[in-house]
Amino acid sequence: MNTTTTRLPARPATGAAQRLVPLAERLLGGALPVRVRMWDGSEAGPEGAPTVHVRSRRALRRLLWAPGELGLAEAYITGDLDLAEDGGADLGDVLRTVRRAVSERGLAPPVLSLSDRLAAVGTALR
Repeated sequence: MNTTTTRLPARPATGAAQRLVPLAERLLGGALPVRVRMWDGSEAGPEGAPTVHVRSRRALRRLLWAPGELGLAEAYITGDLDLAEDGGADLGDVLRTVRRAVSERGLAPPVLSLSDRLAAVGTALR
């Protein structure tokens, strides 16, 4: 009997958070002001900061195609993005933290290039 074993490519050692944080930090012009927990359990961002839980890849899609408050609100309302209950923060805390970071850095709303969107979509598909 001749059996052939097909091996699937190994999954990357890093999670979605580690793959997406560099893109987010490039857009923000600095470190993330919040902690992020992704759908695959990976986390990134400062310890003790309010934690945003990205529950599904759909949240990422909503944020990519409508960056800013509209995409954030849509992802939150649909339940694709939530706040971690263990952080003790509420939506107001997270928004104030993000707004403070944006105003300190003098940032305009993010403008995603096609390559930014493709990189993020590639991460979401892994």
